[in-house]
Amino acid sequence: MDYKRIYFVLLICCSIIAFNGKVRAQAHVDSLIEKGQYLSAYEYLSDQSDKTVDLVLKQAELVMNHHWHSYMYRQFSFINLREGEDLLTLREKEPYGDTPFRFAVDTVLLNLEESYPDDYRIKKALGDYYNRVFYDFGDRWGERSEILIEKSKKYYMEAYKSGVYDSKSLYALGYYQSLRENYFEAQNWFLKSLQENPDNALCNYSLAVTYLFDGLPRKGVSYSKRAYELYPDSLSKSDAARITGILLLKSNQLQEAKDYFVKADDLHENYRPNQLYLLKASVLLDDDSVAFETGYDILLESPYSPDIPNELNSLFLEEKKQNLLYEIYDRIILAYHDNGEVLGNIRFHYGKLLFKEGKKRKSKRMIKQAEQDFRLVFDESHQVFDAIEQTMEYF
Repeated sequence: MDYKRIYFVLLICCSIIAFNGKVRAQAHVDSLIEKGQYLSAYEYLSDQSDKTVDLVLKQAELVMNHHWHSYMYRQFSFINLREGEDLLTLREKEPYGDTPFRFAVDTVLLNLEESYPDDYRIKKALGDYYNRVFYDFGDRWGERSEILIEKSKKYYMEAYKSGVYDSKSLYALGYYQSLRENYFEAQNWFLKSLQENPDNALCNYSLAVTYLFDGLPRKGVSYSKRAYELYPDSLSKSDAARITGILLLKSNQLQEAKDYFVKADDLHENYRPNQLYLLKASVLLDDDSVAFETGYDILLESPYSPDIPNELNSLFLEEKKQNLLYEIYDRIILAYHDNGEVLGNIRFHYGKLLFKEGKKRKSKRMIKQAEQDFRLVFDESHQVFDAIEQTMEYF
């Protein structure tokens, strides 16, 4: 009898059985996760005495992405979803809860890395973990944000050099470079990320912003437009529309820039940055009716703010459109004819605008009237009177 041959056959059979068992375990976990049975999936994985690298990585992915509650990504709770339930909705409905399972993701992965130093999926998983911790906790996690970034970057780079990456890890590497204002390097990573997933709205948006900061607005327009198309929610869409408008404005495409500022304003009404850019584009295009209504609405939204009239004075003076701003101020004065604080605020800045235009006599009268308005609502110790006194020294 050929015992060596029998032994070899038995060894092959055992290997096949073990392999099939591991495949079945992986398939079972995947099926549980797909059905939303996250607690059962976690318990099943925890009961495995001899987990493969695949199963450990799957458990790390499960705890990070499919937990119900978490404490600093070190303790977790899970739930089996019933038909019609959604995990995100349940988290929002009950944002805090017990976290009975302790699972130190980084420790588990570091131990796995020590055993399998050439499996670069583990390094990428570590990069994912530290990146997630950085985004969600920053300095509050127990290590400084800079250290978390460096750890994430280190593991992502090691994985990337061995061909293990995805659009998210490439995006993160670009984002880290943008934080340090290394815009050229950031752009290269963002472009690599978009090669993996062209429909990543955030990556398109971030790439457009780096082109804006890098003084290359024309290069950024197509990416900000794409982000605008891809974002599903109105606030993100509004941000993308505003960035698109700014890039077009800096590329001297004024009408299209204004069109995007209108979109941004429609999506996020009364948001001052959107309104100010819409105002600027309208002034540049000599669209006085839109400029008048937009300027009026901005002041109407924050009539007590001294910063807004200052911004408006600079904008209208720069484009030699101060007469239009006088009309806006006159309308606000009429609308708030019985409100001393608003009248004082508007007339004070009205006077400053007149002064900058060289109309010193009218300016002095206007600022004196502002002082009288303020005296109706403030006592002598209010700081506004110091500002008026300092201004009057110029006459």
